[in-house]
Amino acid sequence: MAALAIAFSLSPSHAAQHRLPSGYKWGRCLLVVHGETRISGKCSYQIEQGGDFNIQGPKQVFAGIDYPDTHSGAGEMSKDYWAVVYKDGDSWAGYSSADIEATHGEERWEELRREGACYVGKDVKVCLGVDRLKAIAGLNSGRSNW
Repeated sequence: MAALAIAFSLSPSHAAQHRLPSGYKWGRCLLVVHGETRISGKCSYQIEQGGDFNIQGPKQVFAGIDYPDTHSGAGEMSKDYWAVVYKDGDSWAGYSSADIEATHGEERWEELRREGACYVGKDVKVCLGVDRLKAIAGLNSGRSNW
């Protein structure tokens, strides 16, 4: 019986159901910074009220799910690139990790402009697939051409 419980807890379908924190979903993302593609394809994301969002590469780990949550910044971990895009007054801005293991946003961008499913600025492009557009704008069809 113990072997069955262990096998179930390690099965891919069980892991996929419990891998993401509440409010996160799987999607399709693109993150290019200074010409370097850091995320392309499967990602996890979270959309906040007002359209702010964050994306995480598919290998990202989460406190309380993949490692113990210390409830302080001291124990934070990262195993993939991530980015945050947010409304800043009348424009959009964002930041991301410069390194896979970084937990703070070392790279900051201002004056991002929206181009379809992407937010583009000097040396950066952050895209979150059509699902985001549907969630924010209530669109029924369309495809992003990143």
